[in-house]
Amino acid sequence: MTLPAGIRVAWREVPAGSKRRDVSRALLAELLPGAWFTSRCPVCGADHGRVRVEGADAAASVSYAGGWAVVATASGHESVGVDAVPGHAAGLERVLPPVVSDRPAGLETSATRAEAEHRATGGEQARAWARVEAVLKADGRGLGVDPRCVEVTLNGARWSARVRSPSSDRAEAGDDGEAGARERRWRGWDLDGPDGVVLAVAVEARADDVSV
Repeated sequence: MTLPAGIRVAWREVPAGSKRRDVSRALLAELLPGAWFTSRCPVCGADHGRVRVEGADAAASVSYAGGWAVVATASGHESVGVDAVPGHAAGLERVLPPVVSDRPAGLETSATRAEAEHRATGGEQARAWARVEAVLKADGRGLGVDPRCVEVTLNGARWSARVRSPSSDRAEAGDDGEAGARERRWRGWDLDGPDGVVLAVAVEARADDVSV
């Protein structure tokens, strides 16, 4: 599908004997000429983890799957997340969030049931996990957040998401009025990647984005 202006995704096969990071950095340099890229793990301080862009008003993200390096850049955005997952991935039921559909109420139950059944076969699990990981990468906390806190609302290959704090449910019941401030919202897209790999990309939802 066509992504909004400024958001770009590219991939390249990692040659045998090559470092996959070298491949992803080369791709990023092609998408953002003149920029340079750094990574710093917030836990151990080593040179790995979330990619930060310097020299350009853009964000970047990388992922690897099935011998491929995948990158995303988003000009004018503070953050972007991309995730690549082998299409046959399965066994993720316990960590996937519930399915939500923004279809008309009369169709929601059947649509939700159909996707849940498809997930059970493993056919949709890879796609669903790619969405969750893309959101958590864009969020910056990664799997430091329980993946089940990511609520994805589907609209075909386009979707929106929010990362709920553990206290959000209590707050919505009136116990904590600050949950809305902690909740972050995202918009995303499903993509077909290289053969056998599914992709998802997410960026922050802006205040004037009425589609989320």
